[in-house]
Amino acid sequence: MTELLRNAWMGWQDYTEDGKLVALLLAVLLFLWLTGKGKKQGTLVLYSSLAVFCCILPVPAVFLMLYQTKFYDYEWIWSMVPLTAVIAYGIAVFWAEYCGEYKNGNWGKSVPLTMLLLLTMLLCANPGRMLSDSRETKVEKQQAQEVLQLLLAAVPESGVCLWAPREIMEYARETDAAFRLPYGRNMWDASLNAYAYDIYDEETGLLYQWMTQAEAAEGVNAETESGEKTITVEEAVVYALRAGVDCVLLPDEVAPEVIRRMEAALGVEAQPLKDYYLFACYE
Repeated sequence: MTELLRNAWMGWQDYTEDGKLVALLLAVLLFLWLTGKGKKQGTLVLYSSLAVFCCILPVPAVFLMLYQTKFYDYEWIWSMVPLTAVIAYGIAVFWAEYCGEYKNGNWGKSVPLTMLLLLTMLLCANPGRMLSDSRETKVEKQQAQEVLQLLLAAVPESGVCLWAPREIMEYARETDAAFRLPYGRNMWDASLNAYAYDIYDEETGLLYQWMTQAEAAEGVNAETESGEKTITVEEAVVYALRAGVDCVLLPDEVAPEVIRRMEAALGVEAQPLKDYYLFACYE
């Protein structure tokens, strides 16, 4: 519950930083209420206002996320808001009512209302984060694909089962079908499990937790989310081999002891590969 409340509290800020659409919705609702132009579609405007109110305030947002069985992140509760319909209706009303006043030179009402809409949008959202995120994602993808292309040169035609840090596994299957994975993107992105009822077994979950620790260079052990179980390098190797893994990548920032123990457990020598160490068990 505490995590849900935190997600709801931070969700509004994160959601509005991705674009202006919700800010435009607020501006349209404000225009319809202040001018009384929403009376013809009173039910739509009232429902939309209540839905927006519930999505913005943290406590109602938590109950909405619980209602959606906690499969979804915060932004998905906005699916209950008829966002496109209300925006289209509000813009149509504004254009029909005040376009003629512009043509007739009557600027008294139209200019203040236009400024009010623009001010609401500016105060409610930040237009810059989406472009920044996409640029960062593009660079991350390019770096991962460079590593994967180097790895492909040594991969047999039958392919390999790759266990690697998250930033590599995210783009492995997209790069080439020769890569199989012990777990997929839905391991760290819970929203992808919305319509799935299968779950990973404990060993697979521990593999992911161990690799997460290795990415952060925090030692040779990794704990589960509950903190009740710890696995060593040797145990992680056993779980990986059971999952069919025959190719392992570790970041070059990991401690030398981790590399040494991984080599001993797999019976192969680590090979430098760009910013990673490659453990090839398929030869």
